[in-house]
Amino acid sequence: MPTGPTALLRRHPRTTLGLAVVLGVAASSLLQWWPQEGRRLSLTPVVAAVLDDPGSPHAGPASADVTVVVFTDYQCPICKATDGALALRLARDPNLKVVYKDWPIRGPLSDLAARTALAADRQGLYPQVHDALMAARGGLSPERIAAIAAQAGADPTRLNADLAVHAREIDAQLARHNLQAFSLGLQGTPGYLVGPYLFEGGLDDRRLEHAIDRARRAGPPRA
Repeated sequence: MPTGPTALLRRHPRTTLGLAVVLGVAASSLLQWWPQEGRRLSLTPVVAAVLDDPGSPHAGPASADVTVVVFTDYQCPICKATDGALALRLARDPNLKVVYKDWPIRGPLSDLAARTALAADRQGLYPQVHDALMAARGGLSPERIAAIAAQAGADPTRLNADLAVHAREIDAQLARHNLQAFSLGLQGTPGYLVGPYLFEGGLDDRRLEHAIDRARRAGPPRA
């Protein structure tokens, strides 16, 4: 009687295919949690556009010697699990700048959450709303997104007004982030550009610290 994977597939096709799907998802998640060392990029027009987009919210000094660009989605579990590491590095490192690229690829609620955070940036409250949305556990809804933003300090009336008045600007900003992500070759969230190194997948505190130290030694992307 034949043995091995082919025989197993013939005897139990549904079970075997289901197992293959589960293993594939697990492998994909593992790759996201354990990113490679990072691909070094030169200062191409694409990288320059990512770094020099004035509409992308940012934190940290303009004179920072390392810039971390992060592409995130507020419904991405790995983004939410590793966002605290980035906030910790930002609080501890006075020479670090973080540029936030909202990239809502997980449906309408991700899109609304990203728009809400970008609208809150008009009140100077993007970091607070971003952190609150990332820290939120459980599912999102329009009402919950609005409540999270309000709890983070955003004025609800002004937030709704900014969502309407600045809708085209926010549309254009999200479109630029989307184009930048695809131009870098990112397959999903989270994605990081740490100095000249591009990482796909989550960076916990230890890996992020290592990436920043490495970027500091290498310097910014060069042509």
